[in-house]
Amino acid sequence: MNKFKEWYRKNVNDKNETKIKEALEFKNRFVNICGNTYFLGKGMIADLPDIIRVDKAAYGNEMKWTKAQFKTQLNNNKDRFYLILRKDDELVGFICISISRDNKCCQIQNVAVLPKFQHQGLSYFLITTIIERAREMELNCVFFICQVGHIKTQDLFKDLGFVQVEVKPNYYDDGENAIVLRLNLDKKNYLASNNFGR
Repeated sequence: MNKFKEWYRKNVNDKNETKIKEALEFKNRFVNICGNTYFLGKGMIADLPDIIRVDKAAYGNEMKWTKAQFKTQLNNNKDRFYLILRKDDELVGFICISISRDNKCCQIQNVAVLPKFQHQGLSYFLITTIIERAREMELNCVFFICQVGHIKTQDLFKDLGFVQVEVKPNYYDDGENAIVLRLNLDKKNYLASNNFGR
């Protein structure tokens, strides 16, 4: 039994870990989204004030994370990953994910875009880029938990092929329910197959 565990660790776990590490080694670059040029980069702790500013602008009083929580996420490079978009040096959007190696799933923890840059394809771009990264890691699914009342957010994810799989009663501190939206990665969907963000 011990020989099998050792073989499994070397031949399966180590290979999976290598794929995850390679996918998380993100090279900063300029990208074109709907005719506009943006800087796409991996979020760093130096981006913390700008990330909080974007989150506040996007969600206002509905912010669910504290500054300390954002900082913890940014400092965790093993299973957390931030992507940021900048326009003329201004951080205009970001996305944060966490990876569950045991479940072979990726959770989109947060995605936010400044109001004046919304409806310009930035959220689609960030989400589809994460979907492609999850495929490179050979994960089984991507999921997102959001408030029941956020219909526009749900519609965005459903347009990308996510389906509602669960309702979590009283999930948030204010007692609001949450829904779980999930995308299985065993088949390609149209938008996610266009290799956005590469």
